[in-house]
Amino acid sequence: MKLAFAALLVCGFAQAQRKQLPEFVAGDQCLFCHRNDIGPTWQKNAHNLTVQPKAGSADEFTLGSRKHTRQLRKTGYGRFSIQEKDGAWNGSKFAERCAGCHTTAVNAETKVFTEFAIDCYACHGVVDLEHTNDTRLILLSKKNRGGASMITSICSSCHLRGGESKAKGLPYAYHFVPGDDLFADHAADLKKAEDPALNAGDRHVWRNVRDVLENNSETTCLSCHQVHANSAQKHRRVLTSPACLDCHYESGPKKNVKAYAAASVVCEVP
Repeated sequence: MKLAFAALLVCGFAQAQRKQLPEFVAGDQCLFCHRNDIGPTWQKNAHNLTVQPKAGSADEFTLGSRKHTRQLRKTGYGRFSIQEKDGAWNGSKFAERCAGCHTTAVNAETKVFTEFAIDCYACHGVVDLEHTNDTRLILLSKKNRGGASMITSICSSCHLRGGESKAKGLPYAYHFVPGDDLFADHAADLKKAEDPALNAGDRHVWRNVRDVLENNSETTCLSCHQVHANSAQKHRRVLTSPACLDCHYESGPKKNVKAYAAASVVCEVP
């Protein structure tokens, strides 16, 4: 079964919608082999910090980072309560809104997650253990980049804020596994790319997704961002294009970036 799945990843999208999530190798097992190349920086990686355990506590966690954080409390396997602004604890909101992008492998029927924060599976999918002998068997490897549409599906599963699952109406897709076609279930009106109410960061994501899906662009998030290195260094070397003007000025140094405030109804960020 693992080999069959790997073959689908090499050839193209796997099945559109899954009735249940597949078994997968957890990130701790990945780091056993990748402890020297990925391990030293992963603890500080933004994907690994979408949910952070509080020091000295087994049941308390922090959601988000930088300017916007919320407090979480473990209420059972794969479940968090989230603290509201008035200090009350909400037992369902995290599962209904946050889990799809801040945790790994959410069962859309029970809304229970498998791992808090973003694990290797969230980007690489089901990993065939034979990939140590043939790296074509793992998605996003140098020998299996997956193509622009597939990369866009993976990144959009969290970063394209504003769509919803056709199957469940949740703000995250139903049992999406990297290698699947996200948009078979995740409804996203790409006209939103021109919404004047969008902040510059979200508009940039929507326009890029639209360019890939509708205009066959080969430019993806990975063209500019190095996920493992937690770096956008490649972004600084990209030639100027119309997409740059979402954040940068048409003339002058690129280091001069337009000021904007991130906003999200789902994330309750004003």
